[in-house]
Amino acid sequence: MLNIPDNAKTTDLGNFNLNNSGSTKLTLNIFDIRNLEVHIVDIYETSDEKFCKFDEIYIFGSLKSSGNFVRIRINEVNVSNGLRILNKEESEYYSRQDYQEPIQIISRTFNCNEESIFIEFEENINIDYLQFVQNQNNEYKAFRTLNIKALS
Repeated sequence: MLNIPDNAKTTDLGNFNLNNSGSTKLTLNIFDIRNLEVHIVDIYETSDEKFCKFDEIYIFGSLKSSGNFVRIRINEVNVSNGLRILNKEESEYYSRQDYQEPIQIISRTFNCNEESIFIEFEENINIDYLQFVQNQNNEYKAFRTLNIKALS
């Protein structure tokens, strides 16, 4: 898991509901953040057994050093045992020169509740919003409610 300092300040931003399919934009407007924890509270149930999946997770905001609005690059992403990152190497920071893929996550079981995603940034950042894309082809269960915590 991430190396979170003992003196990190945690702010619970609350619960957020996502659309059953397509894209959902969650406006956060938070400043001076080093880590995010996204906790899955609830999912959209289906009549058949399907895995849960985030097709893409994007983070938009600004670096404290430049102030320019950009898609934020991820330094490290980890998940709890019931989830798996499909593109870990492609979605983490390696060079500011290379393109970075959005985070893609799938569940290991059909029960996706009470799982978490941990995201670390290279430096403290300002986050304007998160964008989640899911269930575009109705092949997977969709996440319904997330609890988001910011750590600085």
